[in-house]
Amino acid sequence: MKKILKVLLYLVGSLIIVVLAAIIILWIKSPGRAEPLTGTDGNILPASISTIEKINLGGLDQYLIIRGADTTKPVMLFLHGGPGSPEMAPMKNMNPGLENDFLIVYWEQRGAGKSFSTDIPPESMNLEQMISDTRELTEILIKRFNREKIYLAGHSWGSFLGILTAHRYPELYHSYIGIGQVAHQYRGERVSFDWIREQAEQRNDEKALERISNMTFPDSLSADSKTWMNFLRYERKYVNKFGGGIARDITGMWPVIKMVLDAREYTFGDKINFLRGSMYSLTNLWSDVMHNNLFNDIDSIHLPVYIFQGLYDYQTPHIVAEEFFNRLKAPEKQFYTFSNSAHSPIYEEPDKFNKILREEVVRDEL
Repeated sequence: MKKILKVLLYLVGSLIIVVLAAIIILWIKSPGRAEPLTGTDGNILPASISTIEKINLGGLDQYLIIRGADTTKPVMLFLHGGPGSPEMAPMKNMNPGLENDFLIVYWEQRGAGKSFSTDIPPESMNLEQMISDTRELTEILIKRFNREKIYLAGHSWGSFLGILTAHRYPELYHSYIGIGQVAHQYRGERVSFDWIREQAEQRNDEKALERISNMTFPDSLSADSKTWMNFLRYERKYVNKFGGGIARDITGMWPVIKMVLDAREYTFGDKINFLRGSMYSLTNLWSDVMHNNLFNDIDSIHLPVYIFQGLYDYQTPHIVAEEFFNRLKAPEKQFYTFSNSAHSPIYEEPDKFNKILREEVVRDEL
């Protein structure tokens, strides 16, 4: 008995040491300071910018992470996905080259990332407020960087927020760039649900098929956020597993979580709160996503539109995004299919993505 007790004490002690060591390492890697952009020689690029700034939008303090190799390059406001999932960390890891072509403003939106706070009124977490915040921030950036207009890019949830803002305030933007475009998410979720069932059948994955068969697709007219969160927790697991989620070769959330944990721009507290902000944003904003249909809301838009969509995207399915694009009237528009990507062509095929931006979207301004 004493021998077993000693073994147990040894295991518990070892576990405590490992946990404490992990906390210490995470603390050291979390100074909450901007990392400078450096050249191949390790020296800071003289025309670069890398800052973390707090500003007030809509009466609430929010954070920006601004990065670019050359401050004379075009300004891009990047709207992250989620809702509630800032993307500065994956951009630095998977497509750092974009910061050579643009001065990128990574906005940690109301309730997300560094901008999360338990003091944020839940009633302020709504689509109209987010559009207002986006417009207000755009006007601040135009004035600060002395530009007539800027570029607006949005990924996933950011594409929903972005196209609605661009539709309402086209005079503020050179063009709108949608990545993993949301158009009618309720229909998209139905397409996605049918797809994971088909994939489970084709792969003879009996365990997945049994779990999927026991899932109930929510009723858009009555389902609350809790019902959707419970559904998506399992549905997204299989979307990722079968290669239709964040990326074709990312079948779980750990690679993305690790990027956030490694990001020195976040403090220890920011990293602890990152998931809280994500769930807070999802819970409060998901109903706005599900109850809006851009097929009905946006017939035409008065600025150029460029959509970048992964062929294997089953979070915001390619078929829905392309149909919306085909119906949309715009002075100039292009739809780019990325045949080796799922939901994140900006990270999965970065060279192709950046080349299109340089040569077909921005052209003479770079």
